[in-house]
Amino acid sequence: MAKVMTPGVCGRLIAACIAVGALTSRAASAADFAAADAVMVGLMSSDHIPGAALALILDGRIVLEKGYGFRDLTTHAPVTTATLFNIGSISKSFTALGIAQLADRRQVALDAPVARYIPDLRLSDPNAVRTMTLRQLLSHSSGMPADAQWPDLVPSTREGIAGEFASMPIAAPPGTRFQYCTRCIVLAACILEHVTGESWEAYTREEIFVPLEMTTASFGPYALAKAPDRARPYRHDAVFGDVPVAWDRLRYLDPLAPGGGINASIDQMARYALLQVGTGTIAGHRLVSAPMLAELHRPEIAVGDDWTPGATRENMHYALGWFTADRHGARVLFHFGSNPGFRAVIAVIPSAKAGVVVLANGDSDHFTSAAMRTLIERYFR
Repeated sequence: MAKVMTPGVCGRLIAACIAVGALTSRAASAADFAAADAVMVGLMSSDHIPGAALALILDGRIVLEKGYGFRDLTTHAPVTTATLFNIGSISKSFTALGIAQLADRRQVALDAPVARYIPDLRLSDPNAVRTMTLRQLLSHSSGMPADAQWPDLVPSTREGIAGEFASMPIAAPPGTRFQYCTRCIVLAACILEHVTGESWEAYTREEIFVPLEMTTASFGPYALAKAPDRARPYRHDAVFGDVPVAWDRLRYLDPLAPGGGINASIDQMARYALLQVGTGTIAGHRLVSAPMLAELHRPEIAVGDDWTPGATRENMHYALGWFTADRHGARVLFHFGSNPGFRAVIAVIPSAKAGVVVLANGDSDHFTSAAMRTLIERYFR
């Protein structure tokens, strides 16, 4: 099912094209929608994706929202623009936005030591607790080790996750090295909870979901499983084909929700992307100041070859909740999401007021990366 928003005649697409040092726009025919369909359907077939959803933002407008395939292979229920998917690590940018809102209100300072907000926080290096900041937590530059070095078993509460920090070795001086750390985002969410006196979920729903009209968005696997229009997660097996992923396999997303547990639909994520290419307002609601939005998007720490081979060739950095890279002379902000049975990607180009979001209920990393790359090259080159 497709939902198409156009500024004029139905079926016309405003395409933004990026060149080095220049930006041009043109009105394109409905064939451009067919081209997007071809990309999605072709990749879904080759990468064994049961269902997916796509949103395109061009010239500051949501011009296309569309569902493809099935959200449930047992019932053959189709993906709609309202179908909820887990968005994985894109959730990190929502947590960063929440912290930015508190910074706008002067309830937190991005460069203050985290111990100011959680006085009983313990780290293995006593010096680090006096220097580690919210900015470093949100940019994966706090010095805490990367995800692969943390215990496989995730504590059932956020307090338990915060307690793990006392026994984890500091892998680098704070602010010196990129190390992708989901638990660090959870610690930032714990600070939000301490400052506001409410859960991260309650705050995110009230301060972000409500103004974005994300009325059905939710947190964690069990809320997703109960939703009437939700995608069921699948993994592809060479012998048995598309196999459902048990919801219990995703139960770790409850305590880790600030880093990977948000569930949202493509129409909701399109509005979220639209917020990112503007000045911090949407539909008359200001979520964050323009200077603070720019702060979220500003590159903070280089992502080196030791983490992603060849990354530095595209000037890849991490900002606050976002990866950044250069593409045809423009800065692209993006993030992938990956949990069992779900994949997601969002990419926005603020200078072009353009973006793309892809959600899927399959387990192919190639699908989301290829879809993002192909669609950016077609519509934003």
